[in-house]
Amino acid sequence: MNKHHGVVAGIVKALLWVYCSFAVFILGYIAYNSFRPKKEILTNTLGAPKEFTLKNYEKILVNDNFLRFFLNSVIILVASLILIVIISSLTSYGIARYRFKFKKAVRIYFLIGLMFPVQLGIVPIFLLMSKMNLIDNLLSVIIVSASSISMPVFMLSNFFARLPEEIHEAAIIDGAGEWTTFYKIMFPMASPVVFAISITVSVQIWNQFFLPLIFLTSEKYKTVPLIVMKYTKNLFITVDSAMAVSILSTVPILILFIIFSNRIIDGVTAGAVKG
Repeated sequence: MNKHHGVVAGIVKALLWVYCSFAVFILGYIAYNSFRPKKEILTNTLGAPKEFTLKNYEKILVNDNFLRFFLNSVIILVASLILIVIISSLTSYGIARYRFKFKKAVRIYFLIGLMFPVQLGIVPIFLLMSKMNLIDNLLSVIIVSASSISMPVFMLSNFFARLPEEIHEAAIIDGAGEWTTFYKIMFPMASPVVFAISITVSVQIWNQFFLPLIFLTSEKYKTVPLIVMKYTKNLFITVDSAMAVSILSTVPILILFIIFSNRIIDGVTAGAVKG
């Protein structure tokens, strides 16, 4: 049995190495070509470079106001993330630490939320946002993004449920109220899980294309994925700009993910297993 598991583990590791190597090659290929003029990319794709240029980045950053799209994405990301952490942590704490009627039904409700994407309910959501006059407003994307709390609630509720009851009782004996117990003791203890959720959710929010496409119509409110689509829908004409904008949109969140990858693994391990 151990020998069989060793063979399977070796195959899995080999496949992961192949996948990672391919992903790194693709990213390096895009970065390499983002510094080359369009003519050279199309005629000498994998050949030695004859010329390196910053004009592709200059066009994106200066002429096309990429920083404006970048700022819109940052605003949506930060606001959505703050709301997700607040709402999911409070909800999870209530589910895990208190007994109430239909508690199991509430947990199942959030688990079901993991099965259905927001696209299935986009028509009533759009009508609701329209009645609230939030179409073509960053707030519409923030609200809908912040409502995706099924996964955070699942992980945090498992973590809070595993905490010893003695911690809660000791805080009550020391005179701490429920709110003080939560934000001074319980929430700080859940920081590894919160951190892991924040990073993984950040990647999803940063890369989301569907919601900004539906809710944001003005050019001034467009986000990074939308500007990426602008240059990738006809690569033969805009391949040089597409390479540059792909790097500008990918590298910031990729660096963040790589730096905190160990904490992500720790947080997922702490929040995903119920003891």
